[in-house]
Amino acid sequence: MGVSFHVTDNSKDAISAMKAQVRQAMDACGKEMEANAKNRVHVRTGALRGSIEYEAGDDYAAVGSDLDYALVEEMRNGGGHDFVKPAVSEHVSDYENIIKSALEG
Repeated sequence: MGVSFHVTDNSKDAISAMKAQVRQAMDACGKEMEANAKNRVHVRTGALRGSIEYEAGDDYAAVGSDLDYALVEEMRNGGGHDFVKPAVSEHVSDYENIIKSALEG
């Protein structure tokens, strides 16, 4: 009487699935960062708020604006008008939870 078994290597599928989960998490984090920045930005005409967008890749999420004066608003000394930095730094635990949830799913 002999014992036989068959081994199947599913590592490529597993890695692909994990990468898809991370990409999904980055997209969700980016959307959340965009919403947080839009809620925080100083509004006069709405142009700056309307220009805020996120970008997500396989292993990153970023938020910002392509308007010339966006950086001035973000870096204004004493004006308290920053919107990108707090949109990220004040919500780190939210982003961690998004990532954890995506990886557990």
